[in-house]
Amino acid sequence: MGSQSASHADSCLVRLRQLILTGVLLPGEKVNQAELADRLGVSRVPVREALASLRSEGLVEARPNSGFTVVRPTVEDLAEIYLMRGLLEDALLATVDLSAIDVAELRRLNERLAQLDPLAEFGDYREANEQFHFAIFDRSPQRMVRRQVHQLWVLSEFYRSIYIRTDSAHRRVIDDHTRIIDAIDRGDRPGLVALSSEHRAETQDWMAQVLARRS
Repeated sequence: MGSQSASHADSCLVRLRQLILTGVLLPGEKVNQAELADRLGVSRVPVREALASLRSEGLVEARPNSGFTVVRPTVEDLAEIYLMRGLLEDALLATVDLSAIDVAELRRLNERLAQLDPLAEFGDYREANEQFHFAIFDRSPQRMVRRQVHQLWVLSEFYRSIYIRTDSAHRRVIDDHTRIIDAIDRGDRPGLVALSSEHRAETQDWMAQVLARRS
């Protein structure tokens, strides 16, 4: 019974996160727990547990006497997230074992990304993109830093779900990944760090422009 309850909660968390990242639940929208429970075919308990987890991830906020609301992304929050990501990801890339990275697997993941439609297949796209980057990060011995980077990735998915909704952004991601793979293949750590930094900066700049237009 306990494992079944945990399974419901985990499934509910994944599905609610997806509703937010794909824009089904809009920024600033109040979350109706009863409607969500009906929609997902579960009781309100796993919905409440999922919302508590999403609050810790920074995707929803709790307001007194009004329940949960989807967080409205801001340019300022975006800048802080990417500042922290830059510092921590550079620390990981400085310590990854380049010889232990599976270059063939990176190429396979990037080919899969190229074949996916980031709009129609956003969940699969997000997963493949994260697998690509963490196939690199996970070769660093800095376990606690990796954990913090993963948390920042959860936060920045909110913003990247906006970014990849154009063909030009999709192509840029694939091209950037190809250059990153080539740097790893030739053992060029400074090149890897520089290319990864450029990749983040391009993404952040574009997302900041989108958010500024929406405000």
